[in-house]
Amino acid sequence: MSTLEDRIMNINRIVSIYFSPNGTTKKIVNRVAKGIGNYDMQEVNLTSKENRSVKRSFSENDLVIIGLPVYADRLPALSKEIFENLEGNNTPTVAIVSYGNRAYGDALLELKNSLVKSGMRVISGAAIVAEHCFNKNVATSRPDAKDDIKILDYANRIHAKIQSIQTIESLSDIFVKGNYPYQPLKTHQVPTGDEKCIECGLCKENCPVNAIHESNYRLTDGEVCIGCGRCVNICPTGSRAVRNEGFIQFIKKLEEIAGERKEMEVFI
Repeated sequence: MSTLEDRIMNINRIVSIYFSPNGTTKKIVNRVAKGIGNYDMQEVNLTSKENRSVKRSFSENDLVIIGLPVYADRLPALSKEIFENLEGNNTPTVAIVSYGNRAYGDALLELKNSLVKSGMRVISGAAIVAEHCFNKNVATSRPDAKDDIKILDYANRIHAKIQSIQTIESLSDIFVKGNYPYQPLKTHQVPTGDEKCIECGLCKENCPVNAIHESNYRLTDGEVCIGCGRCVNICPTGSRAVRNEGFIQFIKKLEEIAGERKEMEVFI
């Protein structure tokens, strides 16, 4: 007769992976990872282009917690290069998207499907609210203390599921919200600098896609920019912003559209 130890999937380490230009997705992923239990931990930050170019592989004895932000109901446009460099081997994986309290559209389904193509076995998914990257009055300071309680409960549920899994092959596919084909990627707005720019170079140093002009920090390559808002949020003088009046009005209207508090959605 097999023992309980024989029947429980053996996890040797938890790997938290994230693309997080503004730092909130990083916080969410690490809170989930640390809440699961006392395992060896590894952290992989894919925000820089250099880190995204490194090929990484994972085994069935790893538990991967991966998180990406949602931009206009989809994953960031660079997500393809992320998945091209991740290789799983029936690796149990938790898929997380963070979004600014409006909607996450097809992003979670897109993340799940992309992970499966990379050899991961998605055992759970979640959409978790984070402060909006272009309007701090939307989902301000979230995830907050109330969210943290739910995130810890979610981590406990993941731990319980791990303990119940006999073999990764025996797992049933999980359902997450979203539609396929995915809705088309929308044209994003490109921030630029103005006369308040002091040429400190913080935007250039922190842009995750190297979209800031090499010799003029006020300029942004619109073909490369993904509209993550990092340069806007890090600028010490408020020089960098999106100048499109229609976008400015939409961002203001979000305070009304996305004013009602949404809670995290979990699929497990």
